Amino acid sequence: MVIIGAVMLLAWTSATHAREAVIGYSGRTIAEMPFAWASRKGFFKEANLDVKMIYMSTSIAAKGLMSGDVDYSTAMGGTLRAAIAGAPLIGIYSMFKAQMYLVAQPRFKQVADLKGKTVGISVFGGAYDLVARTILKHHGLDPEKQVTLLQIGDSRTLYSALTAGSIDSAILGPPYDIKAELEGNHRLFDSSEIFDMPFSGLATSKKKLQQDRAEVKAIVRGLERIRRYIAANRAEAEAFVKQFLNLNDKEARLSVAQMVKSFRDTGRTTDEAVIDFIETTLKSTKQKAGSIKPGDIVDWSVTTEVVRELDKERK
Repeated sequence: MVIIGAVMLLAWTSATHAREAVIGYSGRTIAEMPFAWASRKGFFKEANLDVKMIYMSTSIAAKGLMSGDVDYSTAMGGTLRAAIAGAPLIGIYSMFKAQMYLVAQPRFKQVADLKGKTVGISVFGGAYDLVARTILKHHGLDPEKQVTLLQIGDSRTLYSALTAGSIDSAILGPPYDIKAELEGNHRLFDSSEIFDMPFSGLATSKKKLQQDRAEVKAIVRGLERIRRYIAANRAEAEAFVKQFLNLNDKEARLSVAQMVKSFRDTGRTTDEAVIDFIETTLKSTKQKAGSIKPGDIVDWSVTTEVVRELDKERK
C-alpha cells in the first residue's frame, strides 16, 4: 500500500455508492482546475464515479499507479519519464500544451543573464527540471556548469521563493507566472516556443487501461467535456478559478485566457512531439538511446474515441 501520509485530500464529490477513482496531482495550479470543476459540475458523478484528488509528489504518484493505490496522475511529464525508464505506465489524454515559463527577478532581461545564477525547479527528474534544462541549453547555457538548479517544490512554493528573493529565477506554471509578472518580475521564455510535449493531462497504468477501459473513458470524457465548457464559458470559468486558486479579477481573467490558448482540441500530441520528448528525456537523464516508440508511453485511442463522440453529439 502506497503511503499517502502528509498529503492534502481534496474530495470534490461525495457520492455514496459511486465507484471511487483516485487521481494524484503534484501542484494546485490552473492545470488542476478542470478536474475540480468537472467534479463540481457532476461530469464524473454522471458515470457513477466518486473522483478524489490527492496531492502527492510525481514519484509517489508513479508508484501508486503501479501498485493500484492511485488510478490516475495529472503529472503527465513525470509519469512518462518513468515510463521511458521502464515503468508500465501510459499517457492517455493531453489537455494542454506545455504551460511552463521561465520567470526571473526584474534585473534579468534575457535568459543569457542567468549565467552563474539560480533557477528554481520543482523536483529533479520532473517536468520542470526537463523544461529548465531544455530552455537553458536552447539559449547556450550549460545547466550542469553555468547555472545552479535548485529543487524547491511545487509552482506555488517556487513563486514564493522567487518573490522573496531566495532564488534568481524559476520555472512557473499558471497562475503563478502571471502573479509574478504582475508584481514586476520578467517572463523570460515560454517553453511552448521550442517544444510541444505531453506535459499536462492524464496518465494511468497499462494494466488499468487494459482492464478498466470503460472507467478510463468516463474520466477522459468528463475532462474533455469540461475543457469545451471552459472555452465556451470564460466568465463562469474566471469566477470558479478565482475561488479555486484565490486570485483577484485580473489574475483570474489572464489565467483563464492563457489556459484556453493552450488547450489542445484533439486531446493528444503528435508522434513527432512524443519522439522529441523521449529523445530529450534520454539526453537529460543520460540514459542510453533505445528503441522506445511513442506507442510504448502513450495511447491516445480512448481520447480519440471520446473526441469523435463529443463532436458528433455537438452537430
